[in-house]
Amino acid sequence: MKIALIVLSSFTFLLLFALLPLPLPPYLDFQVIYHADLGLLRGIPIYDHTGQVNMIARLANVPPDQVNVLPFPYPPWYALTTLWLALLPIDLAVRLWFGLNLLMLFASIWLMTGGWTGYKRLIFFLPPFLFVPVLGTLLVGQYVFPVLLGAALWAYAADQEKPVLIAFASALLTLKPHLGALILLASLVYFGYRKGSFGVRALIYTFITAVLLSALGFLADPAWPINYFHSLLAFRRVPGVPACTLCASLPVAIASLVNRQTGFALTPILSLVIFLALLIWWGLKRRSIVLYPISLLTLSVFMVLLVNPYLLNYDFVLLLLPFFVLIKHNRTHLEYLLLALAYLLPFITLDLLGRQGNSVFLLSTFILLVMFYRDAGQLDVSRSPAYNPATIE
Repeated sequence: MKIALIVLSSFTFLLLFALLPLPLPPYLDFQVIYHADLGLLRGIPIYDHTGQVNMIARLANVPPDQVNVLPFPYPPWYALTTLWLALLPIDLAVRLWFGLNLLMLFASIWLMTGGWTGYKRLIFFLPPFLFVPVLGTLLVGQYVFPVLLGAALWAYAADQEKPVLIAFASALLTLKPHLGALILLASLVYFGYRKGSFGVRALIYTFITAVLLSALGFLADPAWPINYFHSLLAFRRVPGVPACTLCASLPVAIASLVNRQTGFALTPILSLVIFLALLIWWGLKRRSIVLYPISLLTLSVFMVLLVNPYLLNYDFVLLLLPFFVLIKHNRTHLEYLLLALAYLLPFITLDLLGRQGNSVFLLSTFILLVMFYRDAGQLDVSRSPAYNPATIE
């Protein structure tokens, strides 16, 4: 009964957005997935960018060189789950996508505020709309909310010991692999320590889900593993992508200090160095964090946002998870001030500098990481269901 009510409420919510004449721009980021799906319905494989460009040119009655749409850079099952959008006119589809993103955001907040009193829980549905990445994602129709929902759902499912939800959350994390893969890997590391039937069932269900998704991918492209890899290589040749001039990325920021023209070739090496540094730092000082699913997931979010060489401001939607984890604890006035600074600084800076102020997100990330590091030092490992003195102490 409860599930039926949630489904009915969600459907009504989406129907409302379908009917509201919201002036949402359909030809920004949203058009990438829409035209990949539209091409799929017309027999064009999702990684055939040339075929998609020619299709759009025919529909718009313009030469192909006037079509500006990026290649589809995500796994094929992302296109398959959104295929229904291409059955609708793009102006209607973008409104439904906006509503679906809102639903995923609300569901994430609900999961991240589990255990809070009703009044406090409702109040905290409002602050995310003051966070720049949330506004940016909603406006351009970006694709990061499934990863946020996957992380929040995984933490909830691990706490409640629900292996089926673990598998579903893991599937959501794969929809944007350059963000979700490291988080998914961290979740699997947790089950390496978590003994008992729950951990075994969660791993089995996750493996079965991975096999099913991979098999479904062949419906979108019969050679999807090869073509997906080639598509990612081709994506790097898109103007502006190699240098990532608008990136909010620590490796890119360091590389630009070395040499603004050629330093970006160093970003993979810098990413690896930063990853190893964070891994060694936390492994030596806070290795018991692997016993706590929400804490391990939070650390993995920080690592994604500090290691990944290709991040734009909307990818920092993932910072909502550390924010909610940190704000659950009682704080001093100074700590609340630091949280507010980390939360509002990007809004203030981007208002002054535009997207050139993207690097401020890194400052917010560092502020939260330091606060989280202090909290992690107070974890009582003996209270974790994954505790095993032989492997931790």
